[in-house]
Parts: sequence; structure tokens; C-alpha cells
Amino acid sequence: MFTYSKVLNQVKSLTLADQLRLLEDLKKMIQLREEVAEDDEVISAEEIAESQAALADYLAGRDRGISSQELKFKLFGEKH
Repeated sequence: MFTYSKVLNQVKSLTLADQLRLLEDLKKMIQLREEVAEDDEVISAEEIAESQAALADYLAGRDRGISSQELKFKLFGEKH
């Protein structure tokens, strides 16, 4: 079992380049585990990436979204 102090000592023995690479990897790991504050729901990295891609497509005009009627049908099965 690794302890924080053991890991920290090992990190100190890395080259500066490897320390910086490790720092970037740790940042990515933390970002992948973003939590929603209201209910502590963990959102996967895949879901975040899909959401960001969908928003980028919408903002760029590649995806016009769906109508409110389509959304109601998708969510509630209602046809109006």
C-alpha cells in the first residue's frame, strides 16, 4: 500500500520533465472526476466529452437541436 509521503518522495526523485508530465496527468485525472455539487453525482469523462462535443456542434451550427415537440415525445412519449 502506498502512502502519500512515499509517493511524494518518489515524485521528488523524478526529473523535472517527468514531474511536469505527472502534474498534467494528475490534473486530467481530477478533471475526469468532476462532481455535481447538488447531489454528488459523478459524471464520467466520456459523458463530459460527449456533452462538450454536442455543445460545440450546436454553437457551430452543425446541430440545430430538436424542437420542443420532439423533446416532449422523447422524454414523455407525448405527441402534440
